[in-house]
Amino acid sequence: MGTAVIVEAVRTPVGKRGGVLSGVHAAEILGSAQTALIDRAGIAPAEVEQVAGGCVTQAGEQSNNVTRTAWLHAGLPHTAGCLTLDAQCGSAQQAAHVVAGLIAADAIGVGIACGVEAMSRVPLGTAARADAGTPRPPSWDIDMPSQYVAAERIAQRRGLSRADTDAFGLRSQTLAQAAWAQGRFDREVVPVKVGPDVVDRDQGLRETSLEALLPLAAARDEPLTVVDSAGASLGYVDRAAILRALCQE
Repeated sequence: MGTAVIVEAVRTPVGKRGGVLSGVHAAEILGSAQTALIDRAGIAPAEVEQVAGGCVTQAGEQSNNVTRTAWLHAGLPHTAGCLTLDAQCGSAQQAAHVVAGLIAADAIGVGIACGVEAMSRVPLGTAARADAGTPRPPSWDIDMPSQYVAAERIAQRRGLSRADTDAFGLRSQTLAQAAWAQGRFDREVVPVKVGPDVVDRDQGLRETSLEALLPLAAARDEPLTVVDSAGASLGYVDRAAILRALCQE
C-alpha cells in the first residue's frame, strides 16, 4: 500500500460576494490555483493521474465537472482523470480523502485535491431548480433541517449563546488580521489577475468589535437567534484551494 504525503498546498485569495473575484469564471479561479500548484511542486503536469475537486453548487458555470473544465482551460493535459463531488460543506475535504484513498490503494502515484465556489456568480441554492423537482421524495419524513436550523439546535443543546458566537466571530477576524500582518498567508496565497489588477489578499477582513456585531441582523430569514447573526456566519465568497499528494514508497 502507498502512503499519501501532502507535498504542496496553495489557495487563491478569498473574494467577498460581488467583490474583486466576482467577474472571474469559477473554472478560471480554480485553474489558476491548479497551475500554480504544479509550478510550485516542480512536477510535469503529465505526472498527475487524478484530480478530485469539491463543489457544492454544481449548476450553470460550475456544472459539467468544473474540475475538469478548469484543468483543460488552464492548458493542462487531458490524460489526468478529473471528477467533481458534492459533500456539501465538506466537499473539498472529501476530495482530499478520495485522492489519499486512491494512493493508499496503489491505484495512482500522484493526485491533486481541490475545491472551488464562485458564489457571486453561482449562488447557493442555484442547483435546486423548481422545475426539476425537489431533492427529497414526497414520502420524506426524516427530520433533516437546513444547516442553519441544525446549527441553531446544536448551539442550544451545547449551551452556546449569541454572545458566545459573536465573540467567536470577533476572534476569527482578529486572528486573521494578525496572521496577514505577520505574513503567515503569503506563501499559500496565489495571486489572481483580474483585468489590469492583481488580487493577492483576502477581501472579507474588516475592523469590528462586539459592540458592532451585536445589532447585526440575522443572515437568514428563518427565526434563528443564536448562531445565525451576520457577524458570526460564513461569508458568501469566491475562491479556490488545492493540494497535491504523492505516494511515498
